[in-house]
Amino acid sequence: MRAAALLLTGLLLSPATALADATGLTAQTLLDTVTTGDGKPLKYPDGQARISALLVELAPGGETGLHRHPMPVVGYIVSGEVTVSAQGLPDRVFKAGDAFVETIVWHNGRNLGKNPVKILAIYLGADGQMRVEKPQNSDGHY
Repeated sequence: MRAAALLLTGLLLSPATALADATGLTAQTLLDTVTTGDGKPLKYPDGQARISALLVELAPGGETGLHRHPMPVVGYIVSGEVTVSAQGLPDRVFKAGDAFVETIVWHNGRNLGKNPVKILAIYLGADGQMRVEKPQNSDGHY
């Protein structure tokens, strides 16, 4: 589990700001962190590693609903802008090109703009683990 997570993290979160070589390949660091979005140390779940990538789309006026994640989640805003309200934290706005690690506390993402928001969400979890937890009596998991 840890080996797969570390490999993905190393690929996504390379410490170099920008790399280039003779082939024309360039790489720019989007994110390099050891903490979640609320400043807690990253912690990978036990069990067989499972990495899932979802393209999440929020229509204008749409929201994710209150939820949290039992694993580290890396987000990347492909297009649009999302406002995230998290328990005990000030609202944060993420725009196209922003990369971040989600918080581990309850949070809700809202599209307050006029265009859809597309978010690449990469879940670093374990087999059988739910990617999202919603409050009891809510509309379930995704």
